[in-house]
Amino acid sequence: MRLSIAIPEAQILAAPAVLRLIRMAQASDMESDDQGPAYVAYFEDLLQSVDVVRQLIEECRDPYGIRITVDERQVTDPVTFYQILLCHRASFRASDPVDYCLQQSAQGDEDGGCPDQSCVSHCPFICSQCVGVRSHRDAPPIPTRFLEMARQADVDWCPNLRIAKSDA
Repeated sequence: MRLSIAIPEAQILAAPAVLRLIRMAQASDMESDDQGPAYVAYFEDLLQSVDVVRQLIEECRDPYGIRITVDERQVTDPVTFYQILLCHRASFRASDPVDYCLQQSAQGDEDGGCPDQSCVSHCPFICSQCVGVRSHRDAPPIPTRFLEMARQADVDWCPNLRIAKSDA
């Protein structure tokens, strides 16, 4: 998965460590648009660059001021993307990443996210929405709807994402 992060020049001037982290990317460039100049870091393999990407986002003064794309698709919420990145990173330490995700979504169940049964998405970033997914009879199959929700939640890139098959 290719990731790019565009950081406005003003943020780099306020946090010089950001420039050091940009230089750790496989490639970098300068670009300018109507919002002004920005440094862009390109990571050819997000999964191998998780720690550098995490540090880069942490060092930015205003994460909402940065632009992140994964495989040419713009991330809608950089802060949520950062939380997803931390979750994925934490799954590295688990003996079974899929089980880790199930445990995380089970916590959502305990918080009232999924009444009556465990969440069919197995991802804590989209399981709170499953109540609405289950209620539509004429909608596409649940796996199709969950995949779209994963895209909207910017979590579809996560290799741990498992969407349960359904008879619906």
